[in-house]
Amino acid sequence: MVLVQSFLQKCKKRKRIKHRYVLVLAETNNDQKIDAVTGEIDTYDKYFQRCVRTAVAMRKKGIRPDDIITLCSSLHFDTSVPTLASFFLGAKPSNIDPMFTEPDAVYLLKQIDPKMIFVSVDAVELVEAVVRHLPQVPEIVVFGETYNHTPFADFLVESSEEAEFRPVNVTNLKETAVVYFSSGSTGLPKGICLSHLALLNTAKWSLNARNFTYYSTSPPSWTSFTSILLSAIVSGSCRIIAPNFDLLTFWKILETFKVTLGFLSPMHIAILLQNPSPSSYDLSNLKFLFFGGSAMLEEQIVKIRAYVPNAYALCLYGLSELATAGLRFTNSNDLKLLIENPTSCGLPVAGFSYKIVDKVSKKALGPNQLGELRIKTEYQMNGYYKMDSTGEWDSDGFFRTGDIAYYDENFCFYVTGRIREIFKCQSWQISPFIIESVLKKHPAVEDAIVIGIPHPIDSERPAALVVLRKDFIGNLEEDKLEEFVAENANSIYRLRGGVFFVKRLLTTPSGKYRRRHMRELVLTDKIKELQ
Repeated sequence: MVLVQSFLQKCKKRKRIKHRYVLVLAETNNDQKIDAVTGEIDTYDKYFQRCVRTAVAMRKKGIRPDDIITLCSSLHFDTSVPTLASFFLGAKPSNIDPMFTEPDAVYLLKQIDPKMIFVSVDAVELVEAVVRHLPQVPEIVVFGETYNHTPFADFLVESSEEAEFRPVNVTNLKETAVVYFSSGSTGLPKGICLSHLALLNTAKWSLNARNFTYYSTSPPSWTSFTSILLSAIVSGSCRIIAPNFDLLTFWKILETFKVTLGFLSPMHIAILLQNPSPSSYDLSNLKFLFFGGSAMLEEQIVKIRAYVPNAYALCLYGLSELATAGLRFTNSNDLKLLIENPTSCGLPVAGFSYKIVDKVSKKALGPNQLGELRIKTEYQMNGYYKMDSTGEWDSDGFFRTGDIAYYDENFCFYVTGRIREIFKCQSWQISPFIIESVLKKHPAVEDAIVIGIPHPIDSERPAALVVLRKDFIGNLEEDKLEEFVAENANSIYRLRGGVFFVKRLLTTPSGKYRRRHMRELVLTDKIKELQ
């Protein structure tokens, strides 16, 4: 692909100044990766060499263009090597998370039928169980010690072929380059086919962010993993490799490695906000703290901004189907709007067209009117893998996002929920987000979701699954929360379906609530599994 060819040229030039990396880049933290746990440094010339050697080894083992290659691994220095090697060969990466259950992993891998799976030691048992159900038995390559499978170390052996290695030539940028899976928060996951052009666009914005230091714990199964990887390569920036988000070390990592840009999920933000301000840490190098994936409360956004006063802390709006953030505040000129509209997920982006349509009439709406957000861009997905996806676009070629949103007079957009999450009670449209926002203002509530419970007269009634803060467990009755909602929200949002206290809420690996699954637990009287 074009981006990979540029990367090859860049790295080849850098190999001739290898000693500069050791002496200069160890001080500047640029053009490298740093292990946040050990402090070990990995420069791009070494990384490039491993990518090429891996590609050569994969080709010798029969990997060809259009083959599917899967990664099921935690984050470490070599996690992204198979992804770049796959791009070099024209193969298509399609990754899963080591935290998936066996049934979920089987469902996903049956769709793509990978030819090779790269796996971390902690996920070997899962992958071994899954491959028994696949049409073809893929080769399992293990990062680390293994006796039953191919060790990844075999892929890093020096070869005479690497000096003359060239990536495949991509003549059509609209061809599918990678397959990612949708989150599965509202339905069964589907394989999202993203083009080479879409991947190029994900890295384009980083050209104005040269010599940054990135922090993210996005797993390889997220589109943000590839986006951050390619952005770092294009901009010559450093990536901090942190296997997991760790509250105890997060602020220290930002300080120690002078992180410039951080990317977190709303779940991570919520965890940070339940703990003291990081005022004792020097975060002066932090310029951006991005978060996205689901809507956040205004109070949360205001508070996290107070935690990092020298940085722009802002929401992004993106869908895997769009490959990148489809709405965002992009530069300092947007600062005033960003501050005045904390819950906005951004302004329109060049190369994208937008409309808000009425859910019933499908007519385009004006400012401050709620409807479905639809987006049109040449960077959108090619479709769902081996599925008829024609229904995902309207007659004008706009992608149906399924998100409820509106925009104001300044074209700041606000996403308030998902169409599939909205249900009817007494003919009223009920948005769970509105009730959840009220519940989370109660001092006893740590987390909460709202679902619809079928009712013979009202159609569905709002019910809440609530996680209490430790000090309130056993000291608060369900009806007190019902009264709290009734006092602080319109009568149509009363919790007529009741309140269920639980110890935890189920989430996808990307941090989104598994509403459909939790609703099923309530309806089948299995909610005790969470209590």
